Amino acid sequence: MRILVRLIPTFICALLFTDCATYWSHRKNDLQDVFTFGVENPGYGVGVRLGPLAGGFVFQGGESAPGKRDLGIGYGLRGGSFGSYRSQQLIFGILGSDKFHSLPSKNFTVSGPSSDTNPNGKTDSGPRENSGLIFPELPDTESQEGTDSEMDALEERQKAKSYSLRYLQFYNIPVDERRRKKKEAFFRKYVQSLDPDKRNDALQAYLAQNPENKDDYPLAFLYQIEVYLGLRYGIRIGFNVAEFLDFILGFTGLDLLEDDIE
Repeated sequence: MRILVRLIPTFICALLFTDCATYWSHRKNDLQDVFTFGVENPGYGVGVRLGPLAGGFVFQGGESAPGKRDLGIGYGLRGGSFGSYRSQQLIFGILGSDKFHSLPSKNFTVSGPSSDTNPNGKTDSGPRENSGLIFPELPDTESQEGTDSEMDALEERQKAKSYSLRYLQFYNIPVDERRRKKKEAFFRKYVQSLDPDKRNDALQAYLAQNPENKDDYPLAFLYQIEVYLGLRYGIRIGFNVAEFLDFILGFTGLDLLEDDIE
């Protein structure tokens, strides 16, 4: 009788869900999405963010050299992952910018510009030139090789939780900017339709260099409640309302934010 009682939960789980391990893995990820707690360095100031509305005075992250935005490291639970992450935030009143993405494992090394140079002195064309040939009308984006290398090594779910934006875009979105985003989204869907089986290396390289939310934000960003306090070392604490609903509804099989990514 006891054996039968123990087998009932297993039977129900197998009956309701085709892959019980995957189901509970998604529920775990959804729960981790709800909360944010991390220690970051360097960072100064006090700031509060309610969705896309930020207020306060915060300088977190920075540049080790002009144009090289490589400072700003955190460790903790953020973006549904526990570990190290890249974080850069500037709040001046209600204006500023925010950038976040998880960092790859320690055995991953970020290659510098010299890695793209051959011994004979010629630079490797790489997939970036191929994308220019396919879509010559698209402007070439600013080179950020270190950041791109970090992003390329992440899992798809971690990429989906990443973002880089300016708060001003929520108050004033120029017409040219809206047109550019629509154009890039159209081309990305077009490229995906050309290679549904993901077998073309050139097309997949273009998609990797132009992720869906490269200059955008996930939907859950709009429902994040967050507080930051820093004096050289900073603490970030947050709670996401949409992620909490996604976690609760996830038990019924409903993926509200469409983030149950393998």
